[in-house]
Amino acid sequence: MNASAAVTATAEEHAPGRKECQILSAARVHFLEQGFSETSMDAIARSAGVSKATLYAYFPSKEALFHHLVQIECREKCITLPSPDLDDGLIPALHTLCRHFVAHFLTKDSAAFFQTVSSERWRFPELCQLYFDSGKKIVFDFVARFLEEAKARGLLAFDDANLAADQLMNLILSDMPFRVALGLEPRGEAEAEKIMEAGIAVFLKAYGTAAVTQSALAPPRHE
Repeated sequence: MNASAAVTATAEEHAPGRKECQILSAARVHFLEQGFSETSMDAIARSAGVSKATLYAYFPSKEALFHHLVQIECREKCITLPSPDLDDGLIPALHTLCRHFVAHFLTKDSAAFFQTVSSERWRFPELCQLYFDSGKKIVFDFVARFLEEAKARGLLAFDDANLAADQLMNLILSDMPFRVALGLEPRGEAEAEKIMEAGIAVFLKAYGTAAVTQSALAPPRHE
């Protein structure tokens, strides 16, 4: 099973019903507009059109509801990713994979949830820890599975897939997450692309097999 299929299978284990979808949609709007601390379960219930009893039947606390939203946000990063096809070569597949995660930090809308969590870091540090732990696990597990598949094909050589995934993400994102967390203007697309390509090049020098490292000297193929 490839990385995308694994994430999709996990997501399909729980398909939310209509009322749960209403709750999650209303909660996301309130958290983004008002922040975690200023959002009440009463307001979420009213916006979702459900009773408080129904809301608490699905989510016993505001923290539990937020936790679930964090998992959804992170999982959707992977589900919406076009599956990188290693049959086309490792380098094009890496570009497909990495552009998805870079794009997340290029627009204010897609990074809004990340910024919402960051804005609560002083009053609710446990929320930041929750986002970090849950988000990192889902995203990095996805990337690690992709890298393991590349290793199995003899395209990469490393000892620890999780460490390699961590290093790849840090190389391609650079300071972009910090910019979002601080509310700074995101980098432009051209600059972000340049950083991403340099990060991939460094990653391949560290972990690419001989044939892949040689092919990386050629300019990347853009669609």
